[in-house]
Amino acid sequence: MISVIFNQGIMIQDIVEKPIDRDFVMVRPEKVLISFIENSIYLGILWVKPWRIIGSVGTGKIEAVGLDVDSSLNGKKVLIMPFSKKYGGIGTEIDGLLSETAVIPDDSIFEIPSDYEDKILLYPFASIATQIAERYKGERVLIIGSGITSILTHLALTPYSEVNIFTDIQIPKELGITPIKNPEKKWDVVVVATMRSWARYAAEKLITDNGTVVIPTFMSSWPPACPKNSVKIYPEKVQGALQLLDKIPEKIFNILIGYSDDIMSSIPTSKNGVIVEVNKAIPVTL
Repeated sequence: MISVIFNQGIMIQDIVEKPIDRDFVMVRPEKVLISFIENSIYLGILWVKPWRIIGSVGTGKIEAVGLDVDSSLNGKKVLIMPFSKKYGGIGTEIDGLLSETAVIPDDSIFEIPSDYEDKILLYPFASIATQIAERYKGERVLIIGSGITSILTHLALTPYSEVNIFTDIQIPKELGITPIKNPEKKWDVVVVATMRSWARYAAEKLITDNGTVVIPTFMSSWPPACPKNSVKIYPEKVQGALQLLDKIPEKIFNILIGYSDDIMSSIPTSKNGVIVEVNKAIPVTL
């Protein structure tokens, strides 16, 4: 099967189809969101095992299920989250979605309506933003980073907290966010929404004595070291995440997310994320 893999670089290869383990499902991917995870692999910030199929977030149709999985899921459309509690990161620690067929743990999927909008692909990031807002509502929060997680966390917290973003990357003016350039005061909560190691180091110096460093986490093995007083938050199905997605205007969604039929030219992404329609991009002629 044609797949996009990492092997000391990102490339397209024809590889052997993966077997379906007892608690896995076989999905035919439909749309995959290329985001900071794939960008980090490309840039060498995040190392993954050679011959790993990449692609962490997407939608698809279930074509077969393992022995321990409810057979009624066959034929259902599902969202694939980037993290499995049992096996770790999708497209990083285990094989991902940029393939003709993908074999995915059953605890990283959930059923979605057949008429879903593409905003559903931002659900994992909305999940983390919602969890942060629920835990730290009313506290002073600084977010380090400029990606989807940062922007959605800012959106989720704005009605309830003093919140700001610290980043060295320009944020589109249309988002209505003015990042601070030099955070001088200390914050109750610092959210490290970037994979750059300097941010975790800086976060320790930016929290109050009893403050908390929050690390949105998409893998079991990353980050290799965490600051003191840190909390990891993983993407999972939570109440309120869909409501947060509904708050994103179509104009803002289009600023954040682009579309492409060419996977290789989309990594690294030109926007915060790029949606690839897999049936158009794969198979390709090798």
